Amino acid sequence: MPAYTSLEAELHDPFWASEESPELEWLDALLTEFPGRSLEVGCGSGRLLLPLRRKGHPIEGLEPSPDMLELCRRQAGDLDPVLHAGRMADFETTVRYRSILIPAFTLQLSPDAETDLQRMRELLTDDGVLYLTVFRPFAELEGDLPENEWYPDHGIELPDGSRATLETRHRIDRRQQILHREHHYRLEKDGTVREHRSEQTIRWFEPRQLAGILKRTGFRIERAVADFDESLPVTEDAQIITLVARRSSGS
Repeated sequence: MPAYTSLEAELHDPFWASEESPELEWLDALLTEFPGRSLEVGCGSGRLLLPLRRKGHPIEGLEPSPDMLELCRRQAGDLDPVLHAGRMADFETTVRYRSILIPAFTLQLSPDAETDLQRMRELLTDDGVLYLTVFRPFAELEGDLPENEWYPDHGIELPDGSRATLETRHRIDRRQQILHREHHYRLEKDGTVREHRSEQTIRWFEPRQLAGILKRTGFRIERAVADFDESLPVTEDAQIITLVARRSSGS
């Protein structure tokens, strides 16, 4: 099944709401520091984009899932955001952006991160910056989550009284640094059940590997922090890596 359709799209934001993340505040600070037109890659249903628009930032969205874009438009109200349907590698526009944001591990869904980053660099102004967050799947790598077995991933009660659950099964290709996930979504209310299944391929990067990719694609890292804590440098123990990189001059 295509990614982020049906229940996977509908339940994405409710499930994310159950997980605390300071990323919205980080993005707000970045866009305040680097004012100008910006692009969020993988904007989804607007979980980050719409609050940033409400704060006055001229941010646009890029998203390949029609279902997620429809949810974003429905939730936007009078904000009327500029939304583009498509993927990083084949996104065509004459616009240049002061900042491009790839938050929430979106880059790790790409089958070719270097090609996508090269394209994003082309879309930046000469003084443009890239914001990027990636994670390393320690729970799967260290065996905290069982491989090749279904396990409960999320479970929430929604305001309308329905019960939403997600079960996940994964397998790991350590040599290729790929995590394959299967998802089983279920929504039940008053005896009526909806179900949806999807698959997801996630690639992870070690810190030095990520730095090399950014250098090869024309970026210079200016800031790098671990686990959304500015006091923590990026080391081999970092689970979440957040970077701000400047568009390098030259090629």
